[in-house]
This record gives sequence, structure tokens and C-alpha cells, in this order.
Amino acid sequence: MGNRGLSADRRELIKSLNYLGSWCLIAIVSGTLGVLLTGGFLFALDKALNGWVNMGRHIILVAVSGALIAALISRIEPESRGEGIPSYIRGVEENGGYLPFKATIVKLFSSLATLATWGNGGIVGPIGRVTAGFASTLVGTIRPERSNFALRRTAAICGMASVLAVVTGAPIGSGIFSVEIAQRRNMRYGDIFPAVLSSSFAVFLSGAVGIAPLWDIEMMGVSVGFRHLPALLVTILLAAAGGRLFEIFYGTVSGFLRREAPRGVEARFVLATFIAVAAAWAVNPLMVGTGREFMNLLLTDPSTAMGRLDGLVPLFAALLVMILIRSLAVGLTVGSGQSAGFFAPLAQIGMLIGTLSAVFFGFGGAPDELRILQSAGMAGILAGTLNIPIAAAVISVEIFGPDLGLPVALAAVLAFQVNRHHTVYDAGPGVCMDL
Repeated sequence: MGNRGLSADRRELIKSLNYLGSWCLIAIVSGTLGVLLTGGFLFALDKALNGWVNMGRHIILVAVSGALIAALISRIEPESRGEGIPSYIRGVEENGGYLPFKATIVKLFSSLATLATWGNGGIVGPIGRVTAGFASTLVGTIRPERSNFALRRTAAICGMASVLAVVTGAPIGSGIFSVEIAQRRNMRYGDIFPAVLSSSFAVFLSGAVGIAPLWDIEMMGVSVGFRHLPALLVTILLAAAGGRLFEIFYGTVSGFLRREAPRGVEARFVLATFIAVAAAWAVNPLMVGTGREFMNLLLTDPSTAMGRLDGLVPLFAALLVMILIRSLAVGLTVGSGQSAGFFAPLAQIGMLIGTLSAVFFGFGGAPDELRILQSAGMAGILAGTLNIPIAAAVISVEIFGPDLGLPVALAAVLAFQVNRHHTVYDAGPGVCMDL
């Protein structure tokens, strides 16, 4: 008779417990995969980049060589190129969680070839896609069905959530991100719950094994007052406008370089990398590559942005140049089709915008007031360019602290409203079809 003899309430309870058991198991598996893959990738990056760190201008040659290797690797599976999130969205929303395993494997190595040789970009998009692919494939061997309620689809969502959680140390926001980025208009508890379980387990496990998040922020009590509102409003408007301009630039670069074309892959990768790395190295060597050290120094010391411009231009002008250079470098790298991410670079651009406002309004000398505007800039540009207002606000609060709930909420909502009909993933011809 099965469950037919049970009351409706008891049947629903059994159904809920079955879901909970499946979610917990998938969360543990996906969270573990996220920690292993992200931790291993970061370890490989640190080892490789430490080996290149004293090479001076020869870093440009290293980066160009890495771009050439990445191009050759990507020829094995052209769908491995690009940022990673569009492929994840397509797999989750259109293919019931199915993500091609060949593209997953190739993407792992092409990402390493790009980012371990000072290529510009982040790791969330590519490694999130890789982890989602591994989790989906693993669960799919047991439950291969594809649908909006398939367990392999849940595994893919949990895999993406776990990587962002390891990178940011923000478990709740990371779980929301993995769902919101794919389902802005129709998020479901059945997706959010396992995603948050996976990201929370990943944060716990990464902390237990000593993997630190990329943002090294010591939370401090911050008092947001009326005197901060003009600077906050300017920061939000600049983040919204800056995000839209980045989308336009990225789309233009993607179209100009014809990143979809099967011919000339090596030339595109090499040319884009040479311009991006040379420009970043010329103004501030800390901005080459992922820019992790630059980002953490910027939290307390805006003069970090001076770089080689020290003594040549005022701090305000140097910050503006850094915003332009970071946008140029990442837009060229990913726009050419290389496997690098947007999340951390966009967060850095948002923090630079907040720092620019802080310096202009006279708040640059106090770290607590500086963080008010940096957190708003980060939340605003992530919400606007990726259309993830809830995740952007929650992640920013988890990173910077609950005292900054008002500025990050305002920034996320307003920037999203300004840019809600655009995302960086559909900024140019054919971009949505790239990985």
C-alpha cells in the first residue's frame, strides 16, 4: 500500500524528510567538492604566482605564454571558453542540471593556464562552473533524470554556491547567489535551502582546513550617519553607471574580437592578454592577475591605488585610473574568451568606486567610514551588472558586517533598479552562449 494509507499531513511530512535527507547529502558532497577544488586551485595559483612574482616586466611574457597555452587547451572543447556563469545558467535552467563533463575538465585546466600566469579575472565563474559540473555529473550517475526538480540540478546549484562561499566566507549570500543568478524572477525554496546548506557546510569545512576567504576583513563597529548620505548616494549612482559602462565595453570588446569565431583563438587570447597585463603592470603591478593583495590593502589605505602614479597625479585621479584599468584588463581578458571570472573583479571595481567617493567627500582617512562607501560600491555594482540584488546585499553584509546593512541594501536595490534590464552576460552578441 506504500504511503496511501497515511494521512495527508503524514505523507507531506515523509516527503519533506525525504527532500531534507537528499538536500543534506547533496550539500555535503557538493560542499566538499567546492572546498577541494577551490582550495586546490588557490593553492596552485599561489605556488605559480609566487614563482613569477620577481620577474618584473617579464611577467607580461609569462601572461602571454599562459594565454597561448589556454587557447590551445580550449581547442579541445570550445565550450570551455569564457566566464562560466552563462554555461551554469544554461545547464540549470534549460538542461535540468546537465553540464557537459568534457567542458568541465577542459575548463579547469584552461582556467589554471590563464589565472596562474597573471591573467586578469576572478575564479568564481570558472571554478564555480567546474564544481557545478563535477557535482552534477556525480549525482547524475545515480539519478540521471533532467528536470526542474532533478537532484543533479540541485547538485549543480549547490556546487556553484560552495565555491562562492569558500571565496567570500559568506554562506547565506552565496547560497542565494547560486539561485538568484539563474532565476531572478522565480526563486524557489527547494533550490535556496540546499544551496544555503551547501555553502554553509563549505564555509565550515574550509575554515576547518585553513582556507581563508579572499576578503581579509576584520569587522568593526561602524556608525552610519546623515552626513554620509550624500557620499553614499554618489557612490550608488557611480556604481550603477560604472556597471552599465562596463557591460557596454565588455560587449563591444566581445564583438570586436569576434570571440565566437573558431579561427584566430590564439591571436585573440595573446593580444588581449598582452594589452591587459601590460596596462595593469604599467600603472600598478598589484592590479595584475586576480588583484587579491591590492583589494585587501585598499580596505584601510586608499593610497594603495597610487602605484606608479605616485607623485604624478592626485589620489582622486589615480583611483579613477585604477577603475578604468581594472575594467579594461578584465573586459579584454574575458571578452577574448579566456576562462576567468567577473565576480571578484567587479567587486574590486565597486570598492574602488566607493574609495573614490570617500576621498572626494573627505572620508578616506578613516577606515570605518571608508568601508561604508566601499561596501556600498561593491553591493551596487554586483547588483547592477549581475542583477542579483538580494545576494549582493547579503554577501556584502556578511563580508563587511551587519552595521552596514543600510548602505548595502540601498546600493543593491537602487543599482538593480537602474540596470535591471541589462546584465554583463547579455552585453554583447553571442555572449550568453559562451561559457
